[in-house]
Amino acid sequence: FFFQQKNARLNALGYRLKCFYFVEDEADWNTSQSFCLSFGAHLTTIDSPEELDFLLRCGRSIHFWVGLRREGSAPWKWFNGTFLNSSFPIRGDGQCAYINLNGVSSDWCSQKKYSVCSHPKKHQQRGSGVKNPSEFHLNYPPRQSRRTTSCY
Repeated sequence: FFFQQKNARLNALGYRLKCFYFVEDEADWNTSQSFCLSFGAHLTTIDSPEELDFLLRCGRSIHFWVGLRREGSAPWKWFNGTFLNSSFPIRGDGQCAYINLNGVSSDWCSQKKYSVCSHPKKHQQRGSGVKNPSEFHLNYPPRQSRRTTSCY
């Protein structure tokens, strides 16, 4: 379910009501957000502790930008302008947030990291099946298999 920006085929991992894309090309926060927007997604929001736990397990120990930033010491805001609801702590004094095995941390937005893009799931309509469902089948991590689904 990992892809590179230069790769035209994007594989998505569905969890609850979202499709996630783990981008393993390093870029600064703004470039990462622009790349996500280029295929109809955005740097991901984290809507619950369960979703954070899912992202941390899937992201392994790699640092991935998420759609959370702040100006100076102002409150943290998601890319869409909504404020963080304090459901998890953010380590560090940076302006842009990323996830790693330790949870959510912050760094300067100009630093290069991988990123997690997401968009709401599109509901599959009858007769519009995926041509190759194995592209979207995922065995990693195995304990997630009950709750991960295809995004198409």
